Amino acid sequence: MGDKEKKIFLFFLIIFFGFCAIFAVQKIVDPDFWWHLKTGEWIWQHKAIPHADPFSYTFRGAEWINYEWLFHAVIYPIYQLSGFGGLIIFVMIVVILTFLILFLACREVDGGKRWLSITILFVALLVAWGRFAIRPQIISFLFLSLYLYLLILHRKEQITTRQLILFLIPAHILWVNVHGSFLLGIFLVGAYALGRFVPLALSHHRDLKPVLQDKKLQGLLFLCLLLVLASFFNPYTYRVFLIPIKTAVAEEALRSIAEWTPVDIRSLGLIVVDYTMWYRILFLIGATSFLIRLDNLKKVENVIIFTLFSYMAFKHVRFCADFAIVTAPMIINNLAQFRWRVHRWKWAFFLPLFILIVFSANTVRGLISQKRLGLGVWTNYPATAVNFLKEHNVRGKIFNDYNFGGYLIWHLWPDIPVYIDGRTPTIYDQDFLWLDGMAQQKKEVWEKVAERYGIDIVLMHDERDKGYASLFYWLDEDEDWMLVAFDDVSNLYIKKGTKFDELIKQYRFRYLRPGLVGMEYAKQWKGNKRYLQGFEKELNVACQRFPQEFYPFYYLGIYHQIYGTKEHFQESEKAFLKAIANRPYFTQGYYELGFTLMKLERYDEAIKALKKAMRLNPNIRAESYYNLGVALFQKGEINEAIKFLEKYKEKAGFGTKVEVYRLLGRAYLQRHKLQKALSCFERLGYLEQPTWDTLLNMGVAYFGLDRLEKARECFERAREMEPGAFKVVYNLAVVYEKLGLMEKAKKMYEDASHIRPQNHDEEALIQKVREKLK
Repeated sequence: MGDKEKKIFLFFLIIFFGFCAIFAVQKIVDPDFWWHLKTGEWIWQHKAIPHADPFSYTFRGAEWINYEWLFHAVIYPIYQLSGFGGLIIFVMIVVILTFLILFLACREVDGGKRWLSITILFVALLVAWGRFAIRPQIISFLFLSLYLYLLILHRKEQITTRQLILFLIPAHILWVNVHGSFLLGIFLVGAYALGRFVPLALSHHRDLKPVLQDKKLQGLLFLCLLLVLASFFNPYTYRVFLIPIKTAVAEEALRSIAEWTPVDIRSLGLIVVDYTMWYRILFLIGATSFLIRLDNLKKVENVIIFTLFSYMAFKHVRFCADFAIVTAPMIINNLAQFRWRVHRWKWAFFLPLFILIVFSANTVRGLISQKRLGLGVWTNYPATAVNFLKEHNVRGKIFNDYNFGGYLIWHLWPDIPVYIDGRTPTIYDQDFLWLDGMAQQKKEVWEKVAERYGIDIVLMHDERDKGYASLFYWLDEDEDWMLVAFDDVSNLYIKKGTKFDELIKQYRFRYLRPGLVGMEYAKQWKGNKRYLQGFEKELNVACQRFPQEFYPFYYLGIYHQIYGTKEHFQESEKAFLKAIANRPYFTQGYYELGFTLMKLERYDEAIKALKKAMRLNPNIRAESYYNLGVALFQKGEINEAIKFLEKYKEKAGFGTKVEVYRLLGRAYLQRHKLQKALSCFERLGYLEQPTWDTLLNMGVAYFGLDRLEKARECFERAREMEPGAFKVVYNLAVVYEKLGLMEKAKKMYEDASHIRPQNHDEEALIQKVREKLK
């Protein structure tokens, strides 16, 4: 590698590790982080390791194999010394170390093709970054890269078996006390042992004695045995091996947990842009790399490792990052065997890197727009609802969301033990997870669960953009349950007839149902002044109580839209602007603001807001395209209006609004696309009784297509409906003239000359008609 190439490579290497650092510095978003941190606090306070569950009331005292105890014991002092920011910096250091070791491993196998190493490492980073969080798995990534690097050095005889053992045994003892993925370390060594055994066995198949006497093979097998024995150096001894078994049998329950869902193998060869896209790309590159040279398939350890980690990743999306880290060196090694015959175009080697950098930068831009980067806590937690419980000293049996459990443990335990949290399947079995899911789906199950556990508090995640959740509907309809607080991610209900009746009386919401975003329940009371006044008062109270949230102001904006007057739309605008200021990455705020500005006939601002909504969410609902098309049409930007109205029509299908055909017809007519205009007007005629202006436009289209009899028919029908419309009478006169019906044409021209003009264009035409009649 020449000096120039070294400088270019160093440039890309610095960029790569810069992205490693950026992706690692994400705000705390993981739901399990909080119980990890609380467990660390428990360990330090009790000077012991928990063997029974202290945090829930549903499984209190149940056996807890807390195989991650060492991670918990490490992160809590870091938090005490440097807060959340210190923990995020800790993750950044671990990530950089992981990829530094991985780079060193790749350098050993890339045959001097450094551009190849950095390219595949970039893809691996794009696969793995979503798993960069303050949780034990982040340490397992470090151990995976370390094991792999040392095994590669051992295979190349750069370190001895003795050195390999001295490095890996202490590392393994740490790993087994940090995370259950320590089994992968044993597997890696076993795969390398098998990779040593198979070629030797094939070459000595008549006499395996020399194979079994191979010192390197003996060393690897001995290391496997030592690693198994070292795995017992933990507070739970052999029981840590039970975790994979418990996980396997709990597969039914794990299906509802996002990180345990499978990768859809049907999308493998398709360009489907989702969070598994880069994994699928890396898998295809890896699979191809084994086929470009058949010798690559002779590296048994690589084939075994690639196969197992591919299976794990397809089975459960959480293992995609593990796949990326473990397979990167072998993919690079395979591709390095290919003869890359490019001399004059060496710069072409770096072209994929530029593309990957653009994708990485775009991902970072998305994180920035969502305010995900930084040294604090993100907004996906029920902070407002939890603060309400803390401030008012609420105690009781809570029914909480699975993903909120850890957050509640950190903030509310021991005052409020949780119903459920993320310690699955180590604490909660699949029957309980099934019960939890069914309680949210079937009312009779919910009632039995509430009675069995004596539940008097409900705090659940509200995915409002996905619809009105059944549980919230039951609670809103049940007079025994009262909504007392809500935020952008949750709703908090307390049961009447408890010691909190005074609290309920002071803070209950009588009208508001946060779970129903469209507020249809309020719209049906549009004519009830008393109801609407009470509702407005309640919304203003919500805005005062929760000034940092999005939805109180959003609902206030929707409320003012109900009235439909200019003054109320102006109030809607103010409310939506406040909502957007609180959550600038929430799509629906910009959508409703755009709709409101349209009603105020401020089309430039409406277009800007609606386009912002589409940038934030390309899969936004079809009505956004409709409203944007209407705004553009009103602005006279006809080509753009056609583009978005057609997009709306494509998304809405048979549910397309009638008005769209009218607008599209007029737009195509203005652009002289007469057949398309006619198609729209004809469809409109099937969907509603044609109006005189629709018939007029159809007549104009027919006239332009030289279908004069059809044009005549349309104009005559239009005149019957609106005899005083100048354009109808004038166009009918022109058609009669074209058809040679001169007497009728003259009569129409005379009628047209006596019509009072509505604008300057009509005035000019009337003057022209009068001159013609002279």
